[in-house]
Amino acid sequence: MTDLVSKASNILDLFRLDGRVALVVGGSGGLGEAMGLGLAGAGANVAILGRRLDKCQQVAGKVESMGREALAVSADATRFAELQNAVQQVVDKWGHLDILVHSAGTVHIEPTVNYPEDEYDRVMDINCKSVFLACKAAAPAMLKQKYGRIIAVSSVRSFQGRAGDPSYPASKAGVNLMIKSFALEWAREGITVNAIAPTFVRTELNTWQLDDPQFGAWVVSRIPMGRTGQPEDLMGAALFLASDASSFVTGHVLLVDGGWTSA
Repeated sequence: MTDLVSKASNILDLFRLDGRVALVVGGSGGLGEAMGLGLAGAGANVAILGRRLDKCQQVAGKVESMGREALAVSADATRFAELQNAVQQVVDKWGHLDILVHSAGTVHIEPTVNYPEDEYDRVMDINCKSVFLACKAAAPAMLKQKYGRIIAVSSVRSFQGRAGDPSYPASKAGVNLMIKSFALEWAREGITVNAIAPTFVRTELNTWQLDDPQFGAWVVSRIPMGRTGQPEDLMGAALFLASDASSFVTGHVLLVDGGWTSA
């Protein structure tokens, strides 16, 4: 009982990330930026990876303004060699990599009979295959130290289809099962692998949809909490899964959806 009291008295320490190093793939904006800043707020040093170096540097500057160390890395998340190089840059700078957050994503909506094959491949490559590549690149560093936290961004659409969208739901459903496979493979290696599945969160990716009065009103009516998500809504979920507070949680898809999938 005394041990439980001691652990409970220091429960917030489990959420601290002091000394930890995180790499956020797709961290130059939107959900990735919010989660990266959230991890920095808990004490982590953060590497921001994206295609545009200038945008990565802007987010890295925000991390540094919070008193943490940061690294901006320009890389294509669909190219394994570039991800390997990014991981090496992180290890060269800090000596280790503890947390991988994968938030790169895209969408293309068009009736299936007209849907371009190259667009289908692009969505699948960015949303699903790049998760595999990022995990493959980061795993050796984590396996070496017998510790790691991997978080991929999924979606409520991984559980639901959508007309005129043959690729996005399929790509996110693939993420769900992929993280379960990785979780099983690395469960005894000190590495947890989980996903966060949000509903509509206002970012550059979907502003064009949410700004449509009819569609935006439908989305809000569909969410029991009566609002769309905000990027900061993912900070707490990411921190939980990145910290020792979730040390016995792996292979899980955490819904952050305002009740969307319960309705």
